[in-house]
Amino acid sequence: MNKDKNFVLQGNVNGAIRSEEELAHIDKETADNAFKHQKKKLDAFLQQRGFAKYKTNSYLRRNRLEVLEYIDLQKEHYGSKTFTVNYALISLYVPHSFFSFDLGGRLGNLICNKDVWWDYSNEHIAEVSFDNIIEALESFLLPWFTEKESIDSIREELIKAQKECENHGGCLSDIQKIWLETIENNSKDERIVLGNIETLKLPKKLTK
Repeated sequence: MNKDKNFVLQGNVNGAIRSEEELAHIDKETADNAFKHQKKKLDAFLQQRGFAKYKTNSYLRRNRLEVLEYIDLQKEHYGSKTFTVNYALISLYVPHSFFSFDLGGRLGNLICNKDVWWDYSNEHIAEVSFDNIIEALESFLLPWFTEKESIDSIREELIKAQKECENHGGCLSDIQKIWLETIENNSKDERIVLGNIETLKLPKKLTK
């Protein structure tokens, strides 16, 4: 994938967690309201590109391969008023008993090969952060989703993951193994798709 050399990270912080001293200077209600307000821009941006909202801070799009493209905003758990962006591909042809990240990672790693957390401690920095994330999605993640909308590219990604696991003495997850086997054997089953739609409670927009 061609990286956008003109892209500059903005609104990001060093790490996810703030010190107690830093937290003392943040009005938590103001920060939470800023997050909600700025997220509306992201909602509109992704809905225009075919994504449906899924739960509070997540988005899903179903592509022609019956693969879900997933984006999630993950707030720092202990209240530092920072957040990161997760992404994943989830095959509807593989049985799921719960929502899992079958292939994917964090947006920061896709941009610059490191974990990135954005700031929403006040309205101004939240606006900077969300504008930066929208630019990053446009420049990095949406093209990545497009690149992976082929059987060959998914197979390649799974095989790469398999080799990386083996190099570290591990192996693919059960779901990844089934996905690769399904591709290799061309053994797609529409009943599994219907079962996943029910299990994952997909938004009506994605149920066709």
